[in-house]
Amino acid sequence: MNKILIGFLLFATSIFYGQEIERNKISQVFAFPGVDASTLFSKINFALALTFQNGQEVVKYKDDKAKRLIIKTFALIPVLDAYKLMNPKNTELSDYINYTHDYTVIIEAKDGKYRLQMIYEDGRYSEDQFTEYKLPFPALMDFTADDINELLEKATEEMKQDYYSLTSKKKKEVYIQSQARVARKYQQTLKEFSGILFQTLYNKIKEDINQKEW
Repeated sequence: MNKILIGFLLFATSIFYGQEIERNKISQVFAFPGVDASTLFSKINFALALTFQNGQEVVKYKDDKAKRLIIKTFALIPVLDAYKLMNPKNTELSDYINYTHDYTVIIEAKDGKYRLQMIYEDGRYSEDQFTEYKLPFPALMDFTADDINELLEKATEEMKQDYYSLTSKKKKEVYIQSQARVARKYQQTLKEFSGILFQTLYNKIKEDINQKEW
């Protein structure tokens, strides 16, 4: 997690513009003054091939004329385990659970700039090939007060179920109140992962454009 945070901070201090976050979508515009759209689009494709081991497979759509493409793949996003927070001494539980998130990235290039739009699908977790669990909240990067209240209400109802009858009132309260912490940490992690991906592509494009003649 420290590497993710460091990467995000480096990304946040770079001179880019036009970042927007709307629920499960984050977008960013990157400037390369003086570089025409065709050259920039070629550099983007090169950077993608270097970044993804299965570059040809993740690119699901490409329009060389319109200078845009779509990639689809997945990431493992660590999410705080509220049950671990409720039972901190339980060594069988881990602090984080890695949830699989499918995501889509739309890339468009114009003269002097390109835009990345990254859209997350909701997370899921599987202990085996037969059982799959969905993350109990959506893949959002801008949880509102209403969203948090809804999570608290769901957690409250969950703790009323019969299989928690032997759970202490204190532990139940810890679980309920931890929902806000888990959600806010989660939304930050999603942004950090996007930041690392965006920064990685930008660095590879910049390096390719600035490479010396050989």
